[in-house]
Amino acid sequence: MEFEKQQEVKMARRIELKGVANALNACFVSRNNDFAGYWAIGQLKSFALANSLSSMTFSLIKPNSKFNCNLQNFIVAHYSGILGYLLTKQQIPECWVIKAGILIDFNVHYKQAQLFHCSASGEPYRCCCEITDDAGRRYASIIYGRCQPHSAVKELKSSRKSTI
Repeated sequence: MEFEKQQEVKMARRIELKGVANALNACFVSRNNDFAGYWAIGQLKSFALANSLSSMTFSLIKPNSKFNCNLQNFIVAHYSGILGYLLTKQQIPECWVIKAGILIDFNVHYKQAQLFHCSASGEPYRCCCEITDDAGRRYASIIYGRCQPHSAVKELKSSRKSTI
């Protein structure tokens, strides 16, 4: 007698968007988030300083289909793809997400950041990933960290195979 494997039917819940926001944010601030072999956060810090910006926002909904090889476009395309993957994996309909974005703020006060003592290198930053659902509820993840502006002289280039 053969028994068929029953596939587990899962009903998605909007509260799972909080987990998606957490996963996106953790991936974004990870040291594995590199562009052209160097940590993307450090490169964003350098870009912000060079352009007198204190923060940068990346919308992850309906990114521009034109992809050129600059850091900002790479981030939008890459993290829009990760968002889509996570929604599919969690069986969350894309139509539930009306807004999604990542904000990185380099103008963070030390007291606000509440950083661990072992993270002494660089200045604090705040990264917030926020997803808004079709009912208007917002799901946010906030991570604090420290970074220095990108310097090819001080940093080691990643030895991983680059996609860019």
